[in-house]
Amino acid sequence: MNLNKLCYFNNHFLQYSDAKIHISDIGIQRGYSIFDYFIEMDGQIPFLEDYLDRFYGSAKMLNMEMPLERDRLKENIWHLLQHNKFGTSGIKLLLTGGYSEDLYTPSSPNFMILNLPVFHHPGDFGEGMKLILLDYQRHIPEVKTTFYLPSIALLPKLKKTGAIEVLYHHNGLISETTRANIFLIKNGTLITPSAGVLKGITRKNVLRVGHDLMPVEEREVKLEELWESDEVFITGTSKHVAPVVEIEERVIGNGKPGAMTKAISEAYESFFRMNDR
Repeated sequence: MNLNKLCYFNNHFLQYSDAKIHISDIGIQRGYSIFDYFIEMDGQIPFLEDYLDRFYGSAKMLNMEMPLERDRLKENIWHLLQHNKFGTSGIKLLLTGGYSEDLYTPSSPNFMILNLPVFHHPGDFGEGMKLILLDYQRHIPEVKTTFYLPSIALLPKLKKTGAIEVLYHHNGLISETTRANIFLIKNGTLITPSAGVLKGITRKNVLRVGHDLMPVEEREVKLEELWESDEVFITGTSKHVAPVVEIEERVIGNGKPGAMTKAISEAYESFFRMNDR
């Protein structure tokens, strides 16, 4: 990572290598922090307002005070992009609970904007990916928090099995993966979990284009439906539409990305390009 690039931290632009936070911040001490992440493509940010809606909504749900008004936040984002000149990059907004004398009680939040290289590109998983399962349900799933302990603890298993994501399930129902939403296709119908999930921006727009291609169901999805599905894919900001060909060493469909997943991916990419302006 280029440490000479600019970031934003508490009303100041500074070098990435100079950004520091005190150990008493309860984002560190107690995991009380939220974030959001979106992509710059050739100097534009598709669906920016949707991402900001989610970020401000997450702060409100956790009673965290966002120190910047929306317009000022956008000005600061564009300043970073114009200075750093990545061309294609990630933007991460991070709001923590602030410095705490008792290491428990929130105070004035710390806020930062990071402009980062992109480590994955849409299409990187075009041949299909593998998932593993974990019995887990995120707390307040509508909020994008920095708590990733359950899935990060499984990184050795992910590496050993060649899997990319952890798929959460609980009480017989699936919800989402660590960093993406999940969709099934069965008998020509597009199906995705309706509750217990982060309402992803890519998910929202895949549902939008999916309605033009096939019947769509947002509902509870049972774990066993995975094994009966014709196709499975996940969606996310950096992955767009990524086909899934294996879950917990069980092959999905014929073990190859399906035609309907490809059609949805192409429709989403067309819609994405319309908003990449």
